[in-house]
Amino acid sequence: MAKMSLKKKMFSFFLIVLLFANIIAAIFIFSDIQIIQSPVTNVEIKIIGFNEKDITLDIEIEMQNPNSFDLSLQDFKIISKTVDGDKIAELEIEGGIIYSKDTKNFNLTDKIKFMEDSDFKILYNQITGTIAVSFLGFIKKSIPVELNIETSIEQLIQNIKVPELDLEFTFDELNPEGLDFTAGISIYNPNDIGITINELTLNAINDMDEEVGSFSIKGGVIKPQNSSYFKSKGVLLYTFIDTKTLILSLVGDASLKIAGMNKSIAVSTEISVLLPDIQEFIFENESVKFYIPVQFRFTLRGLLANIGFKYYNPSNITLIARDIYCSMHRVDGDSKNQLGIEEMENCIIDPHQEVCLETEILIPYISYLRAGNWRFLPDWIVLTIDGDFAIAGTRQAFPISLNAYVNPNLFKNNEFTE
Repeated sequence: MAKMSLKKKMFSFFLIVLLFANIIAAIFIFSDIQIIQSPVTNVEIKIIGFNEKDITLDIEIEMQNPNSFDLSLQDFKIISKTVDGDKIAELEIEGGIIYSKDTKNFNLTDKIKFMEDSDFKILYNQITGTIAVSFLGFIKKSIPVELNIETSIEQLIQNIKVPELDLEFTFDELNPEGLDFTAGISIYNPNDIGITINELTLNAINDMDEEVGSFSIKGGVIKPQNSSYFKSKGVLLYTFIDTKTLILSLVGDASLKIAGMNKSIAVSTEISVLLPDIQEFIFENESVKFYIPVQFRFTLRGLLANIGFKYYNPSNITLIARDIYCSMHRVDGDSKNQLGIEEMENCIIDPHQEVCLETEILIPYISYLRAGNWRFLPDWIVLTIDGDFAIAGTRQAFPISLNAYVNPNLFKNNEFTE
């Protein structure tokens, strides 16, 4: 019995010592809890996407527990506001335990819709929550946590891409003032937000680096990641056609509005255009008609040829026939000899009108017979018309050379058409 009593006393003593040890440990732990340190927190908020309606934020939070005990995160959330204090988003963050001397990471995505008449240049993000710690189920302490982080939205504007331009320029047809053209511009918007193309200006520069024309192209709205085509028609005056190459320089600007912010983007491009052969436009889809009537008469001085040159102008512009020469040759077998040549007067040929030029060539009999080795009738008489047709008011001209074979019967009137 004495031994049992001794064992009970020793067990009771052990319990008392253990109790005092726990109480002392609890006192130290409680004291430690009283000086709880907030987690070391790093927050990074990045813009990972945007369109006309909203932006997408990527939020990374890293919390490191510097304490010798575990921490419990509760009621964590992020509230985003504009500069004006308008609440635009609230996002809850799932809490959890951060073990002693350990680190916990949070990663989440938030989408914020744009509000009309709100300034989104700067977003104010407030992170709030509670950190709690407990021991033995009854010792508990909690402290509030609040972090304020600013996010600049202006970088959205800086990341806007310049539209891609493709300039086209085609010549259409001639008119009394000049050469009609169509200028077109294809514009691709590579951004996730629509842009507005304001009026574009197309400047034409000649070989002498002189501006010879300026034309406007009306723009419009281009949807995100879409293309639009804008065009304008104009006239390149004949005074400007006296150049070989035109440099077409397009300048203008695009504008956009996002998150209450406006931005203007300068756009420009240029191309080099070779001016076409004007003859292609004068005779396009039209048949060229000319007549060379000729009549021979015997006179005392020689054989007199009355020659006419009728020409129909199929174009919409006025032409000038100038430096026109009519020559006559006699053909005998393989032999071709000139009998005479005369210049015709210059004349104006109005659009869709016909004119007739006339001249006379006197061929002395001796010259006529000698050219054919004293034969009277040749195999052929060949009439040749050489000269230039010019566009009225310009230096633009193109040569002509027409041949007509005349019936060797000199007593018959002839008219040749091509």
